[in-house]
Amino acid sequence: MILEKTAFRPSEPEDRLAILAVQRRAFGGEAEAKLVDSLISGPLPTISMVADLDRMIVGHILLSQLEGPQKSLALAPLGVDPEWRDFLIGTELTNRAIARARDEGWHSIFVFGDPVYYGRFGFKSELARHVTTPYPGPAFQALELVQGAVAEYRGSVRYADAFDQV
Repeated sequence: MILEKTAFRPSEPEDRLAILAVQRRAFGGEAEAKLVDSLISGPLPTISMVADLDRMIVGHILLSQLEGPQKSLALAPLGVDPEWRDFLIGTELTNRAIARARDEGWHSIFVFGDPVYYGRFGFKSELARHVTTPYPGPAFQALELVQGAVAEYRGSVRYADAFDQV
């Protein structure tokens, strides 16, 4: 029922303060809000989407370009207001952001997060194990939007400079 009342849409400039507030509530601090603010206002391409429930932003997801395999994105952060976490808003935001990335011609997405949660969307740590990253281990995962985009890549990924600030 809540999902039916929620609009999942690209963020707009006037959503900025609400997005930052959601990220603060979701993570209990400033780091992710600062990261989002830097990435959205920065020079790299991003996909920024919100969950809008009756004109109230209750969730936000951000994907930003990273250096590595051709046309790759980093998923970070995904934030949902704690009061709305049990309504599949994060799941729907993630599904829609992945679909949008595919529609826009991106080839892969990397995430550093819970393998069980992100595994539901097709992210795999095995796929990313041969990629050099500042975030090694099973929580570093990849999703191919184009077959072979990551599996055939040998090298490193470099996140946007804004990640170095958090």
